Amino acid sequence: MDAVQREYERFGPWVAPIEGVQDIPQQFLRYQELIAEAVFAFKIPINVERRNVKQGMPLYHTVVVFSEDELLLLQRIGKDVHATEILYKDIQYLQRVGNVLVGEILLGTAEQIHVLNFNPVEVEPVEKGIGIIRKSYLQAGTSLNLDAIEESPENGSLFYENLIAQHFRGDDLRVVEYQPPVGLKKNPGKALDPNLPAQEPLLEDSLFLTNGTELITMNRKKETRLPEEADYGYRYTFVPVHTILDVTLEPDDSNDVLRNLSFILKETKVVLLVGPGFSVQRLKAILNI
Repeated sequence: MDAVQREYERFGPWVAPIEGVQDIPQQFLRYQELIAEAVFAFKIPINVERRNVKQGMPLYHTVVVFSEDELLLLQRIGKDVHATEILYKDIQYLQRVGNVLVGEILLGTAEQIHVLNFNPVEVEPVEKGIGIIRKSYLQAGTSLNLDAIEESPENGSLFYENLIAQHFRGDDLRVVEYQPPVGLKKNPGKALDPNLPAQEPLLEDSLFLTNGTELITMNRKKETRLPEEADYGYRYTFVPVHTILDVTLEPDDSNDVLRNLSFILKETKVVLLVGPGFSVQRLKAILNI
């Protein structure tokens, strides 16, 4: 069986680890030495149903290669493969978006946000890659004293409790802040979306945690939604505490009730929506800002 036929017969529309040269997609073979020497690598397939795949067609658009100090992002664009080197120490935050049909990884650096979309049917290779990044982008000697953190007593979200039990089992976490859901009164001058029907939108709840080395935020994929809209997606944002320089709170242009909570990092920032009663004082105190 030749390599093209083997790739075709083993293809599935989900993320797969690369465990040997035989697993490397044909279009990425020029990088086989780097992939073979890597700590770990996985490949992301094109978005197509298995029944529509034809032998010989390019089946993978991205290969992610993890080495000791950096990750190599190989992306097929047209007939060429573009390579982007990202040092772990240059990653200022990482986001993991989960949804029923599409998953996302976002890597925030000073230059840009790198986005990887994938089929969430198989997430084990993705989770392993995220684990490598989270372990490697930390800076020695910049951890918080978890024993000194008094947990926030307010956390009324069964949704987030279930996610913590599923994805953070065994982790030593502290809940440092919680934003409960907030109804947003319709503001004709500053509508969230002029195409939405005249109903009161809702600000979804969000949870803020730390494991001592990272600030971890958990929120819904849609930060605001209408009451009848379903949202089963979620977003984790991992920020190494050594990258956080300040935490600010400013009015949001879309609605008088909303506030922009910004974590100011070395060369970029992470912005989340919170309600009118949210305070940054506790976050600042815990982060020693």
